[in-house]
Amino acid sequence: MDTDISVNGLNNLLKSEQKSGEIAPLPKEFYLKINEKLKTFSTPDSDEYKNLFKLYTTIRERRTQKILVYLAYNKELPRPLPAEDEDLYIQIKNIINKSSGESKPSKLKVSSTIPQIVAPSGNKLGPYEQNEIVYVYDRADAKFMVENKLGETID
Repeated sequence: MDTDISVNGLNNLLKSEQKSGEIAPLPKEFYLKINEKLKTFSTPDSDEYKNLFKLYTTIRERRTQKILVYLAYNKELPRPLPAEDEDLYIQIKNIINKSSGESKPSKLKVSSTIPQIVAPSGNKLGPYEQNEIVYVYDRADAKFMVENKLGETID
């Protein structure tokens, strides 16, 4: 999955993010690529730099809002996802769990590529790639994955 890191490409991405309530899957290094592109400008005073930076911040803000909605409804995030989005989701989820007295998530290594499935708890899991490290917040879901050899507990 390669995303166009131009003003037009980011503008199209922003439009699709604004139209949908779902968070769009993006490559893990998406924000890193934008930051690298911004560093190529000799001056931050150029119109292209300003436009690119504004689109970047607006996309991040919109995706942060969506992450909060996903957390409110206890929904799994789609994959792939930029590392920064996933870290934000995990950090906020840990804060919510800590304040509500829930335990921290189970860290699992996925045994094989699996499509999105519905666990017996009713939560959606996946899709996951083989050897992907995932955090499962529901203990029953983690137990289900381990018992059915879909993943193994790590850490």
